[in-house]
Amino acid sequence: MIDEQTTAIEIPPDYLDRMLVILRKLPDKSLQSRKVANAIVEFWRKSPMASLPKERYLEIWDRIWVASAKDPSEERDPKDAVGFAINDPAGKLTEELLKYLWPKDAKVGGGIPQELSDRLKRIVERTDHSAVDASSVIVASRAEILHAVAPEFTKQNVLPLLSWEGNPSAAAYWSAFLWPARISPDLFKLIEADCITALQMPEQFDENNYKRLCQIFLLASMEFKATSGKTVRDILDRIGAKGLEDMSSFLRHRILNSKKDAATYWLQTVKPWIDTHWPRDAAKQTMHTMEDFAMIAVYSNASFPKALSWLEDNGLLGQTPTASTILFSLKKREGNTHVDFKDSSTLPELFPEEVLHLIWLTRPFQWDHGHAMEILGRISEANPALAATAEYQSVVEQLA
Repeated sequence: MIDEQTTAIEIPPDYLDRMLVILRKLPDKSLQSRKVANAIVEFWRKSPMASLPKERYLEIWDRIWVASAKDPSEERDPKDAVGFAINDPAGKLTEELLKYLWPKDAKVGGGIPQELSDRLKRIVERTDHSAVDASSVIVASRAEILHAVAPEFTKQNVLPLLSWEGNPSAAAYWSAFLWPARISPDLFKLIEADCITALQMPEQFDENNYKRLCQIFLLASMEFKATSGKTVRDILDRIGAKGLEDMSSFLRHRILNSKKDAATYWLQTVKPWIDTHWPRDAAKQTMHTMEDFAMIAVYSNASFPKALSWLEDNGLLGQTPTASTILFSLKKREGNTHVDFKDSSTLPELFPEEVLHLIWLTRPFQWDHGHAMEILGRISEANPALAATAEYQSVVEQLA
């Protein structure tokens, strides 16, 4: 029987020797051809280049990279800088260089090899960045890990790529930096001013990258306490509805992922952050943010009654007709319940009065598929007296 499983293509070592002879003879002009450069890079990736002596490897890399990086792109959308860079010969070569020279025993503050730091510095200094540079995009995408291992080098040579004042392609490099969506307290301190500038320019980013930007800022302010309360309040006042919605979505995501410690996480982290920073202006609350806050209450588990009351008292809840997730999270589940709804599905039995109030307050019935009546039945079973209340009757009338 023929084995149809796909196997990785490996290029024999003697082919590598032949290619090196060809590369040595190729004129620089030929290497500048995008087709030729891409073919060489693909060969590079599939051949045992790492078996070469380091000096030989770097000698070949230097020659091919210089030719490939000769002209930075003038046509690429800064919002898709990563897509451009990972398909560009110079960008691919930069990825290969980082893999080849990255220290195998890398540790915080341990530094990077001189051969790598010299080439990374040459990459970011080669152009004035009036146009997006593929290799610099790759370097910017590694800023967080570079800062962890080589903080001073990164501060001096990589972080200027993210400066809105000094870099005309800052938006592209920010998009690259946001690709892995990682941040540390020390790194945030260094890029805080540029992060705040970026938050006020959502038009410079695609939707996903702007969400990641909001996440980084929220983590820095809520988890790391790496920025001042005044700074947080100022930025929340400036970023508009879309920014606030991205922030509330991430708050919801964080408390959902806290699972076993959700009640404590609400009390010690999420509630204090909202209390201190979130704008109370009714005009700034949207159906999106109100749905997120309703779900934050639901996901706070044992803190649900107090969380619901507090969020309502602070004007952060209201009617959200399209918020079907509220009902979906509360519906009864049998058998293997998804971990996201393991606790929320028991709330109607544990806190029937508060669940009724949540449903009455939010009225998420636009896309109801029968869940609301099922939940009402469980509420009245848990506490029969609730069936006679005005809130219960009001919900029943709307569903009739």
